[in-house]
Amino acid sequence: MIGADTNVLVRAVLEDYPEESRLAQQFLKQTSSHKKLFVSSYAILEMAWVLKVKKHTRQAIYESILDLLESPGIVVGQREIIIAALERYIKGKADFGDYLILAEGEHYQAPKLATFDKAFCKEEKNVQLLQ
Repeated sequence: MIGADTNVLVRAVLEDYPEESRLAQQFLKQTSSHKKLFVSSYAILEMAWVLKVKKHTRQAIYESILDLLESPGIVVGQREIIIAALERYIKGKADFGDYLILAEGEHYQAPKLATFDKAFCKEEKNVQLLQ
């Protein structure tokens, strides 16, 4: 089993550097076909952030992450937490990272989240504003 760093995932999705993108796509395809690819939840978080910075839509980010989750031969760290965060992300307005923090907290019996993000508080009932 071998893990893929964020930059490998990003190059494969963005196709912005032809040689690296080709190598990344080839590596992901070959490694996952042998059921030996690990993708960390942190790499997914970073990938979502990079795609956002590169002006990808929420839908495109959602689909990119979902493609990884649904790919045979890929083991995703904290898969259930990523799925829970992704389901909220596509319906909400906050960053993927915010939903990931909330979903991981819920997974570990911390159903409430304290924040200074007023918009996130309005959106999520389990998020409370620190005042």
